[in-house]
Amino acid sequence: MNVVVAQVFPAIMLFGMSFMLTAASLWLAGHLTPWFLSEAHERPTVRSYFLDPSSDMEMSRSRLVTILIATAIMLFVLLLLAIAVKFGGLSLV
Repeated sequence: MNVVVAQVFPAIMLFGMSFMLTAASLWLAGHLTPWFLSEAHERPTVRSYFLDPSSDMEMSRSRLVTILIATAIMLFVLLLLAIAVKFGGLSLV
């Protein structure tokens, strides 16, 4: 039983952390999008990115910019983690 838990627990933690990183970067990107577009718009909820497939079909300009900003934020955070592990000698495992 402990062997199974030892194999499944890291996968669950990795999924949870990536889900939280995605949600946080979408939230932050939603707040930054009006500044990039120089226009006011209604921010989509973070929940709509995960649970509303019809909103993905209509893909407005502000929604696309929000997704691109969120992707840049996630890549920046992952780059910081990689630099910390490479040069700081910090082990994440």
